[in-house]
Amino acid sequence: MKVIKYIAIAAAALAIAGCSKWTEQEPVEVIYPTLKDKNPELYAQYMESIREYRASEHQVLIAKFDNKQTAPAGRADHIDCLPDSVDFVILNNPDNLSDAIIAEMKAIKEEKEVNTLMQTSYDALVKTWNALLADEKDAKQADYDAVDWESLSEEEAAAKQEAFAQDPRGVDDTDRFVAWMGEQVKAVLAVADKYGYAGLNVQFNGQNPASLWEDQKAVYKQRSDAFFQPVMEWAGDSRILLFEGNPKNVVSDSGILDKALYIIIPCLSEQTVTGFNYAVNMTIATGVPTDKFVIGVTAIDVTDEAATDGTFSGNITAIVGAARWAVAPAENFSKKGICVDHAQFDYYNIQHVYSEIGQAISIMNPSPVK
Repeated sequence: MKVIKYIAIAAAALAIAGCSKWTEQEPVEVIYPTLKDKNPELYAQYMESIREYRASEHQVLIAKFDNKQTAPAGRADHIDCLPDSVDFVILNNPDNLSDAIIAEMKAIKEEKEVNTLMQTSYDALVKTWNALLADEKDAKQADYDAVDWESLSEEEAAAKQEAFAQDPRGVDDTDRFVAWMGEQVKAVLAVADKYGYAGLNVQFNGQNPASLWEDQKAVYKQRSDAFFQPVMEWAGDSRILLFEGNPKNVVSDSGILDKALYIIIPCLSEQTVTGFNYAVNMTIATGVPTDKFVIGVTAIDVTDEAATDGTFSGNITAIVGAARWAVAPAENFSKKGICVDHAQFDYYNIQHVYSEIGQAISIMNPSPVK
């Protein structure tokens, strides 16, 4: 597919607006003229071409962004500096948004048809639940140890022991979990409504149902339904859902995999195309759509000398490697694009901001040669 229909418009726009995005070494109060300021008519044509591209069939690029919950300190902190051909922005810190990010969410939607999504994770909530149980168990044990058992009569001690046995603290009760999960998801959706997110990126790894007995699988389904069902009700027909994780582990009949526009398979540490294919194939099972796969990689954190995530074989980045994977044919599934975590890391480049993401977009959706 074509990146931009109006190549001449895009070229002119980039030439005039080239100074509107820059890589700064330190905060400097410098304002560069933008295409919108210098040539509003050309800018309007360029934005129209972007919206036409967005509506066309093409391979997507989804950018996850580590937004700060304070006012942006530099251009790399602004989501409106992401390449215009990015299809979705997922904020990794979705609550307590700065006024600048709120304004930019609205602007990129109105001008470019770029939707900003909120991220929520079943596995992260389960981790929080387990931590809560551990704290309760410790508190219950502390209360037990604080009892002066020697001063109690046999009847009093027996009653006290029975009371501790009936104390629900620290007990992983399914009914209690379902109620708790419902409240957690309700709070997540309240944040999504508060900031007007266009939808959710739903992260779920869960458990391998093949490793569970039937009664265990029934409990697993009940617990995961407590997460998926309210999300599906909230999404309805108008909100966007993406799925990220292992779709093979979904036993819910909520319809999450059918509703999701794309299924993101995270491969942040993978360094070969073969590894990408293996990761996708390992998630394919009955009930898993095979025409929605997006591979998830990360930009390189150049501030961490020991970081290997984002690197790739062949002396290229994982972003470019994933783009090349996306355009290679596959026999048993369809490739729909890539997702780049920590996208803001790619902003810093001596030659061009967001050079790897820009290169990936060009690989997946090359412009026509005329």
